[in-house]
Amino acid sequence: MANEQQANKARELNSRELLKCGAHAIGVEAGKDHGKRGWVVVAHVAPEANVTLPPALTVATEKGDVQVPLVCVRSEPFKPE
Repeated sequence: MANEQQANKARELNSRELLKCGAHAIGVEAGKDHGKRGWVVVAHVAPEANVTLPPALTVATEKGDVQVPLVCVRSEPFKPE
């Protein structure tokens, strides 16, 4: 179970790779909103996008590696009006 700091670190370390894989936005949210414990990284991808993302991102801590769940949410990219 990842805490908020660990989830933010996972987002920071992996955001470029997630963007290359097709995510258009990446955030950190409470896992309970996605059926998970602790905190998660959320990758927003376009509804029609065919992407393959890992189920979790690994973050090294003083006490060992922590698996931060990665949740994929289908959403339209932001378009300024």
